[in-house]
Amino acid sequence: MSGGLWRLSAVELLDGYRRRDFSPVEAAQEVFERIERLDPKLSAFLSLNADDAMRAAQAAEAAWMGSGERGLLCGVPISLKDSIEMAGPPTTYGSLPFADNRQPDSEIARRIRREGGVLIGKTNLPEFALHGAVDNRLSPPGRNPWNLEHTCGGSSGGAGAQVAAGLGPLAIGTDSGGSVRMPAAINGVFGLKPTYQRMPSVQTWRAAPGRSHNGPLTRTVRDAALVLQALAGADPRDGESNLPPVADYFAFASGDLRGLRVAVSHDFGRGFAMDAEALALVRETARFFEDAGCIVTEADPPTIEEPEELEPGVWAYSGDHYAAAEAMIPGFLEKHLDDLSDVARPVYEAGPRAKAWQYRRVVRRNRAYGLRVQEWFRAYDLLLSPQMGPAQRVEDVRLPDRSRPPQSFNTPFNHAYNPAAAVPVGFHSNGLPLAAQIVGRLGDDVGVLRAAAALERARPWGHRWPPLAEER
Repeated sequence: MSGGLWRLSAVELLDGYRRRDFSPVEAAQEVFERIERLDPKLSAFLSLNADDAMRAAQAAEAAWMGSGERGLLCGVPISLKDSIEMAGPPTTYGSLPFADNRQPDSEIARRIRREGGVLIGKTNLPEFALHGAVDNRLSPPGRNPWNLEHTCGGSSGGAGAQVAAGLGPLAIGTDSGGSVRMPAAINGVFGLKPTYQRMPSVQTWRAAPGRSHNGPLTRTVRDAALVLQALAGADPRDGESNLPPVADYFAFASGDLRGLRVAVSHDFGRGFAMDAEALALVRETARFFEDAGCIVTEADPPTIEEPEELEPGVWAYSGDHYAAAEAMIPGFLEKHLDDLSDVARPVYEAGPRAKAWQYRRVVRRNRAYGLRVQEWFRAYDLLLSPQMGPAQRVEDVRLPDRSRPPQSFNTPFNHAYNPAAAVPVGFHSNGLPLAAQIVGRLGDDVGVLRAAAALERARPWGHRWPPLAEER
């Protein structure tokens, strides 16, 4: 088989390798040809890992030709967001001061290599993953493959555009306030924020401890389960990853939804302004769960009502960001303040003013909030909510307002640690994708996958490609 491999999911690629219909080398070559041709329009990638990837593809091809054991990702192209460290290309965190930063493999990269994955490159992000759109001083703005005048979102925006455009079936992003789920939603792919530290964060740079989750963006639910099966698991260097193990993430495919208690919230009781068409699709999705035998109830989860600031002008997590940069480049602000983007500069300028006692108060609040959410989930198995509206036009994107309480459907579950997914549910009248959010009980990643897969079977999305992906 030659050509068209880009349409296949990771699981379908593995099945084809097994049957020897095509090889990992052919799949990798096709991915890089597509990146070279289409990525100048998208800015989905900050750097490529072509030579190393082709060596990995050749090794995978040899493994499939032999009779020995093979890793779970053997020969599958996969990317890392450029805030996840990987030996070889620079890890920039989207920041000009780190344009030539070289780091060894993070634990995630190491596990991908162990499982035979083909690391194709580093996807684009806003500087230090601080924004809901890809905008930094290293590349042009990231754009949405469904309409290039619109943003691909953030902060894992390059990953969302990559998977949506068929530039590789798997991408790993990070999510500290919706940064996997939001770009998945507006690019029309599946995005999973697993339970906190299912995929441990072991690397040099960590600017969002206690909030940032590593998770996959994929075209299918089964591919997300494959990523968890391959990469999840505790690491002794990360005590927060010592979770009760899950033996089989593919268990999502068994069982049904009958009798599950599903809460539906349209605005979290906060009066969030929401696109009417997106809200209508959430209501339609709620009826799907009713028809599937679920007990559906309208109920609002607990929310955080206080601004995410230590004091006016000092974002609660400025100190984390400042400390992460200062540890790698002593005197970072003095050396690089003028190199920072408009979204990063106020965060890092406030870093030295972040008081430890105020920060500890916010951390205690977040942990107490998580307990409230877990208590609320005693009455429910799943929560269904909106995700967001359609992608904004690139020129309409505004800087985040950090002086207000969290203003999205995403951030609460970064603080509470629950698994949550962005699930494609349809299209806006403007032609852009829309998604709903499914949130599960703490630790019930399989339950979230099962509910998402039921929607996927009823309303498949994986066969829908933006016109750009079909360009020759």
